[in-house]
Amino acid sequence: MTTISEALRIAVGLHQGNRLAEAADIYRKIIHAAPEVADAWHLLGVLHHQSGESAEAVRLIGEAIGRDPFCAAYRDNLGSALRAAKQAAAAAGQHRAALALDPAWVKPFGNLAGAFTDLGDSGGAADALRRALRLAPDNDGYLLRLGDCLYAQDRTAEAEEQYRRLDVLQPGRPDCLYRLGLCRLAASQVMGVTLAAAGRLVDRAALAEAITAFARAADGGHGDAGRNLFGTAVVAVQTGVMDDAMLERVAAAARRRLMGEPRDSIALSVVCYALYRRQRLALAERYFRKFARHWTAEEIAADFEMLLWSMVRSGPAFFEGLAAGPPDCFARAARRMPVAPKSDGRPILLVGCDGGYWRRFGAGFLESWQGKAVSCALHVHVVNPPADVEAQLMRLASDGGLPLSVSFEAVDLSALPEPVRLTYYASARFAVTQQLLRAGAGPVIQVDIDAQLLADPGLAMAEWPPWDVAVMQDRRGRGPTRDFLAGFLAFNRSSAAQRYLDLVVAYIGRHFDEGRAFWGLDQAAPYCTHDHLVRSGGAPALIRFDFEAFPFLHFLEK
Repeated sequence: MTTISEALRIAVGLHQGNRLAEAADIYRKIIHAAPEVADAWHLLGVLHHQSGESAEAVRLIGEAIGRDPFCAAYRDNLGSALRAAKQAAAAAGQHRAALALDPAWVKPFGNLAGAFTDLGDSGGAADALRRALRLAPDNDGYLLRLGDCLYAQDRTAEAEEQYRRLDVLQPGRPDCLYRLGLCRLAASQVMGVTLAAAGRLVDRAALAEAITAFARAADGGHGDAGRNLFGTAVVAVQTGVMDDAMLERVAAAARRRLMGEPRDSIALSVVCYALYRRQRLALAERYFRKFARHWTAEEIAADFEMLLWSMVRSGPAFFEGLAAGPPDCFARAARRMPVAPKSDGRPILLVGCDGGYWRRFGAGFLESWQGKAVSCALHVHVVNPPADVEAQLMRLASDGGLPLSVSFEAVDLSALPEPVRLTYYASARFAVTQQLLRAGAGPVIQVDIDAQLLADPGLAMAEWPPWDVAVMQDRRGRGPTRDFLAGFLAFNRSSAAQRYLDLVVAYIGRHFDEGRAFWGLDQAAPYCTHDHLVRSGGAPALIRFDFEAFPFLHFLEK
């Protein structure tokens, strides 16, 4: 005849072998035959907990504790069942009771940390995990959990200490490398820094360590690490803090990624940015379009990076098409110039905007112009001007006291989303510059109306070497939509400048005609057109001013 202890051993063996129904049957028979056996109540409760039946588990383990209130394992497992039943406070009390009964047992500390986490007490969770690690300093699970707990509290330096301890114990572990990458990324400050402060504040060594950790974790099969690797690279490029060598290494990983997942837009962008940095923009365009065929137009429009790269054109066929069929975009606008500038060779500052921007920034820009750029005339172009704005500008331009000319255009932009309307306002000034140069006025200097003049670009022109176009360039290699910055572009009265400008205007217009215009088009067009002309011949003589040390304008924070 089988004894109670033998039956219990058989039931435990079945339980450990995941034959739960058979184990439960024996536990119940023991309880029926010898209800005083606390272990049977406890183990049946554990089985119910493992089966997701938390309420029954709480009842059964409570029966065990009623028979033996001094068993630490009963208390700890009751805490786990209570936690599963969404009773975290009661759970924490049972885990504490287990520790009071057996202070040298590590497991209740880990479970207590889980209960504290459920209660939102991350500090208590961290303290419990630290106490667990005093008892088991090499426990990988507790090291990882403590690191995660500290990271969730933005205590990234302390979290990194735990991950580094784990990395020493288990070098190359992908989930640990991924977390080390997150900590190094936080230390770099690249994700929260402003563009203007990036050069001073971003810790490039920490950024490189983050990218390296993500790359190693991704090579080890960690899925999130691959996304972070490419995403971090794109942010670093856009922030102007990504060095060429690191970008090339990430681009190699991105190419491998695209072989298996051709719709990964961030990996695709990394490769294209690397080609752009190598002055291979035409190849970047071809590479992009090879993978963009897997995307619908709607999907491209919904993905920021895909949208930016869809506006990058550098191949000869595109520019030949512009000459064969000029776009209609700007020709459809009803543009009028009631007060034209004089064709006297005087440099012309040109600002273009809508009525709202004129109201916000017009007065300040007029004051800045009169104080800092007296050698220049001013031309203001307003798209869809409100009556009060048009009347104000006409009064200013007609009283004869200022060298001010104006133009207006009426165009239906109601079907365009807000970013595209803003792009049109920024782009229309290129067509106005084209009109002014063809009329013999200029040179024309396009500037942003929400900027303040620091010095007179018209006077400075006398010291420039022979030139056709002057650009403000961001030399940090931030991409073809951020290289030539549209806040300042100057066009001389030369045939080379006018040929270049004609292509730029056609480039912009074609994208509007085809419904592919978006933010950055007014910067992509000048850069890509120049790149095309450099490779095909006929590039204008270019003067480049460094954006970070630009002498003529201060750009306001918007």
